[in-house]
Amino acid sequence: MADVREMRIFSADQIVVPEELPQILKEFSKEVIRQNPSDIVQFSKEYFEMKHKMQQEEAKAKTGK
Repeated sequence: MADVREMRIFSADQIVVPEELPQILKEFSKEVIRQNPSDIVQFSKEYFEMKHKMQQEEAKAKTGK
């Protein structure tokens, strides 16, 4: 495991934000607000598992496999 001192972020230049992250977080946030789940952690788990499954199915459809 890396030393915590090596993992510290000291400037914005050290942070690489994946291009799709803001949209993913926006969609997720909207769904949390719509659903108002009592257990956000469980909701999050189920939400991202569902999104992952959809992503896999879309990839299979594109490749025809």
